[in-house]
Amino acid sequence: MKIIGALLIIAASTFFGFELARKLTRRTKQIRYLKIAFESLETEMVFGMTPLPLACEKVGNQVPSPISSLFHEVANRLETEESSAPEIWNSMIKKWAKTTDLYASEINTLTQFGQTLGLQDLENQRKQIRLAISYFDQEEKDAMESQKKFESMYKSLGFLGGVLIVIIML
Repeated sequence: MKIIGALLIIAASTFFGFELARKLTRRTKQIRYLKIAFESLETEMVFGMTPLPLACEKVGNQVPSPISSLFHEVANRLETEESSAPEIWNSMIKKWAKTTDLYASEINTLTQFGQTLGLQDLENQRKQIRLAISYFDQEEKDAMESQKKFESMYKSLGFLGGVLIVIIML
């Protein structure tokens, strides 16, 4: 019975370590997809002269979840609600942030971007999009660095932490 308990503890802590490592990987991918989404949004708005709701819908179709869900929901709410684009964007960011692995700094950048969404001329909107893309570029590099540094450490510590707990309990 003790052996089964020990194996369960080791398995649970190993799973926890692997989950932390997967969060780092998902964060890096989500930042990359955000960057792609903003590049697509720039193309749709500036070069395609696409209205914001349609541009958001098209962007949502080009990127995977959870990024796509943000853009789809913003597009739906822009078409159905009378609120301004910044209000809709920021309320959606608050809800959507709970479903991602992004850090507060990335969420803050999205919130700041939303304050100008749809309120400026195309050239200034393009500058805001470019600014967000450059920020996400840097964040992606930082995320990849963190992933390289900590991914294997989390996996190892998960397993070794479980072994330590088992040893202490014996």
